[in-house]
Amino acid sequence: MVSIYKEAVRDALYPKKKGRLRKDNKFLSVREVKAMDSGDVHRLRTSLFLSTAVFASVLSVSPKTVEAWESGANTPSGPALRLMNLLARNPDILIDEGILEEHFR
Repeated sequence: MVSIYKEAVRDALYPKKKGRLRKDNKFLSVREVKAMDSGDVHRLRTSLFLSTAVFASVLSVSPKTVEAWESGANTPSGPALRLMNLLARNPDILIDEGILEEHFR
């Protein structure tokens, strides 16, 4: 079974022309990542109901880094920023992908 993502990428990379796949027509571009300021980071974390420590763990950064972002001392960039943009659009990823797991006592 081909995923929707793989199908879309395959079609974009190799569009059909007269029944033939062509490699020279590429129609994919990477969307610019939206910058986040201190308020954006804080709103995202609190909207996910995560502590600073858990949010930092999800992003694979230190709690001090999250604190610096939220205080405005630093701004997020790179993979952490990309992941925060994904989480802002689709927070269910945390559960769907097993990043956060429910444990019952």
